[in-house]
Amino acid sequence: MPGETQKVVLIRDRKKANANDERTLSRKWGKTTMGLGYTVIPSALLRGQARLGIGPTELAVLLHLMDHWWRPEDMPWPSKKTIVERLGVSTKTVQRAIVGLEQAQLLHRNERYHKTGGRTSNEYDLRPLVELLKPIVADMEKADKESKATKRAAERPGLRKRQSAS
Repeated sequence: MPGETQKVVLIRDRKKANANDERTLSRKWGKTTMGLGYTVIPSALLRGQARLGIGPTELAVLLHLMDHWWRPEDMPWPSKKTIVERLGVSTKTVQRAIVGLEQAQLLHRNERYHKTGGRTSNEYDLRPLVELLKPIVADMEKADKESKATKRAAERPGLRKRQSAS
């Protein structure tokens, strides 16, 4: 109608939108906020958190480990002290979370040593998490596809006739 304001919302396919593009991230978060860098978190990790059996503290520790994982071949090795300070929790809390993640087979902890033989921070291999996320992604994609097929079927003429004939 004349004089009415219409709101048009552009709906974009998430797969086509490149949300990880640095310009997009800068527009979204601002250059200042993005100045220290960013961490990529797969949506499957957040959406599959309960299925993986990851509690909130374990997730927070995992996110901090991911923040230190810059290259696929170089696993992160932040100190527990760094994680403790950033989360504002006790050393024991971080240790329990890491043990829980290891027992859930979401990561492997590898001891590291200085050239002189003294211990240093552990390395955390996150590849097991990556592998455990793959079937979750497959299940989520399958459910999404089935949901779309159900919706399309409901939109087609004759659905009620097909259902009552069953």
